[in-house]
Amino acid sequence: MISGSAGAMWRMRMKRVSVPARSLALLLLGLAATTLTGLSQEPITTWHPAFVGVEYGRLAIESPRPLRIHALRIDLRAPGLSFFATPPNASGEKHTIGLRTGSFLAQHRLQAAINAAPFGPIHREEGKPVGIVGLTVSNGRVVSPPTRLPALVITRRNEARIVEPPFDLKDVRTAVAGFGVVLRNGEITGTDDALHPRTAAGISQDGRTLYLMVIDGRQPGYSEGATTAQVGAWLKALGSWDGINLDGGGTSTLVLEDRHRTPRIMNLPIHDGMPGRQRVAGSHLGLRARRLPHGPDLPIP
Repeated sequence: MISGSAGAMWRMRMKRVSVPARSLALLLLGLAATTLTGLSQEPITTWHPAFVGVEYGRLAIESPRPLRIHALRIDLRAPGLSFFATPPNASGEKHTIGLRTGSFLAQHRLQAAINAAPFGPIHREEGKPVGIVGLTVSNGRVVSPPTRLPALVITRRNEARIVEPPFDLKDVRTAVAGFGVVLRNGEITGTDDALHPRTAAGISQDGRTLYLMVIDGRQPGYSEGATTAQVGAWLKALGSWDGINLDGGGTSTLVLEDRHRTPRIMNLPIHDGMPGRQRVAGSHLGLRARRLPHGPDLPIP
């Protein structure tokens, strides 16, 4: 619960807002850079207040192919905000214990969660040891060691950066690895590779805003996925200056705590070819945020 003048200020700031013309221009430039010139669509024009400093938005596109995009816009200066990556397996076997994203959110009492770093093996059941590929830091503790993969790192003061090895982990509280940098200094660095479901993160140029994005895929007629170049373009359209492509495919999932404080899957993940089925993942990134007085304002599925 938020109270006092600070609470009133944040409630005013969390009202729905429209994306300005500058964001639309960025969107069109980004899409043109990824061979999507001529795509008829609108950017995310409505952001739904979910928690203090956290808003949810989504976008449906039908041409030139169906696409469903889900995003969180996070004010890194919001009071009460903190991040949490999958903790280490207490037994020491491999790195972590596999959970579905919804279970990860519920178990650690988080308000939002996405899948994060690549991992293996893939288990059908939760609760089994899993290895992570790339750097993971949870509550300041290194869970999995660095590799050549880049990572999203967040300090104890909620300063977020997308960095490549070698890493300086001084003051880093949370880190998750990704497959590659898709946006660097405002320039798209992804490639026109295969279409897949995607999970990604981006940071605004002023470092104040973190974007978490999930794009559904592998579902003809509903959402067919994106290339990594298109991931970079969408992150840029949302307002990112730097961006990273995290683990994707059948693992891509975004979950929010609803007003009943239960996990709500916001996208349509696809595991084993079945839309709506969550994959057991070894790596997640979650956040804790102050709840709004009347709960999150989430759109009807």
